[in-house]
Amino acid sequence: MGHKVSVVFPETRSAANVVTLAQRAEELGYHGMFLGSAFGIDPIMALAHAGTQTSTISLGVAVVPTWPRHPQVMAQQAATANAMCGGRFRLGVGPSHTPVMQMLGIEFDRPISHLREYLSIVRALLRDGTVAHDGDRYKVRGMLDVADGGVPPVLLSALRPQMCRLAGASADGVLPWLPPADYLASTIVPNVIAGATEAGRPTPPVIAEVPVALTTDIETVRTICGEELAIYPMMPFYRSLWTAAGIELGERGTAGGWSDAMIEASLPYGDESTLAAKLQRYFDAGADEVVVSPMGSNRDECLRVVADIARG
Repeated sequence: MGHKVSVVFPETRSAANVVTLAQRAEELGYHGMFLGSAFGIDPIMALAHAGTQTSTISLGVAVVPTWPRHPQVMAQQAATANAMCGGRFRLGVGPSHTPVMQMLGIEFDRPISHLREYLSIVRALLRDGTVAHDGDRYKVRGMLDVADGGVPPVLLSALRPQMCRLAGASADGVLPWLPPADYLASTIVPNVIAGATEAGRPTPPVIAEVPVALTTDIETVRTICGEELAIYPMMPFYRSLWTAAGIELGERGTAGGWSDAMIEASLPYGDESTLAAKLQRYFDAGADEVVVSPMGSNRDECLRVVADIARG
């Protein structure tokens, strides 16, 4: 294939297992490994540890919610992780979702303006080691002095046009999760380019993240959706993504809310040749990197097969 292919794991319980997964992904030749973020282990700390146990693979988090962590703290953590990873760390951030922030007692208020200031502060601290920011959301006089590792890229999760424009203008990369390839081409990539052009800067890479399954059986895929991906049809950001893409939404009682149209659009599945063709569609749509999340009972075999596709 000759493109950058990475892997994302939803491991949130075991820091030791993160090391095992990172070593396995490195052994298979993946460009990078990302780790999800939930209510278990701290993903930045776990990846920093994995960085000391690997040597070549890029290690990133996709993504850390911004509101619970002050941008000064986020920058400190990212710089420290990058030093421990030998300059191989990537910080992925995003606003998360209204229900999640409500659980923490945090108001999900004007995420675009929040993220614009947040990214400015974090990137200034990582790049310059100092920041003097006087905004509507944050007033920060801070400094950062971490030896070794260089400046880690700050990636922004983005799906809808306004967020994609912000990512193009203010982030070092864009992390859409579950984007249909057609929507990537029609909406995400053009808006990232527009945001970068308006800001007078190079377009940051678009890093598309998708679940994948090594099976030709649609019933198996429906089961995977119902057991492993049922949360996403419940989230407004993802529902608006599929609606904007003209994809029929599913019913909660079937496959966890996934319609067959949603599956065909956002979950590449099939045998090796079919998976290769479906992943190539994302590169054809403008992705600079594709990140796969192997699903199902044969996920390790899926991991190996996608690695073979990437090398091919």
